[in-house]
Amino acid sequence: MGNKLDCRIVQDLLPNYIEGLTSEVTNKTLEEHLSSCAECKAVLHNMTNEMKEMNRAPQKQINFLKKIKRRQWIIAACSVVVAVTLFASVFYFISQRQFAIPSSEVKISEVYQMKDGSVHYRIDANVTGYLSNVFLRNDGDSEVIRVYEHRRLFSDQDRNKVSIPERWVPLKDKEITSIIYEGNGKKDRVIIWEKGMVLPKADAEQEAEYERSSGKQR
Repeated sequence: MGNKLDCRIVQDLLPNYIEGLTSEVTNKTLEEHLSSCAECKAVLHNMTNEMKEMNRAPQKQINFLKKIKRRQWIIAACSVVVAVTLFASVFYFISQRQFAIPSSEVKISEVYQMKDGSVHYRIDANVTGYLSNVFLRNDGDSEVIRVYEHRRLFSDQDRNKVSIPERWVPLKDKEITSIIYEGNGKKDRVIIWEKGMVLPKADAEQEAEYERSSGKQR
């Protein structure tokens, strides 16, 4: 390649020159020509700006697509969170459909006192669905028992009689003055035993059963 180049040849080589695809020898020759040719220098300037704009445009498109994709991810994540929350709420509502059995639906029987002072009682409950929980708590100096049933969400169900395991309440080492069954709140209470109440004494068979039960608990 001579020292003097035709402008058309130079301008044909300029795209490769801008992209850095020409050799060092070609670059040197082109640069010598450009230093003395205002026309080719202007063409180089315009080509450089055009190629920068062309390169910038795809980047803008990429950034735009990234924004759309990010927004789609956010929407999808929010949808998943809402769906999981809704599912958890429905599951909790269904699984936690526990209702305290009112005192009108329970029968308290076999209330008697053991030799050691313990009080025995038994509860039978009319349950809709199935028995879910028997809950004991202390309310001051009273022992309170509540029985819960679990009802199905959709179905007509009859009440079935369920016997709660018999219970012996030791009074010797406890400061208990009453035993209470509680249904729907404190206004729905039945006293099973209270201090000063005279109870029938357990017979020999009942004492033997108490001993057997105490032995199992030990």
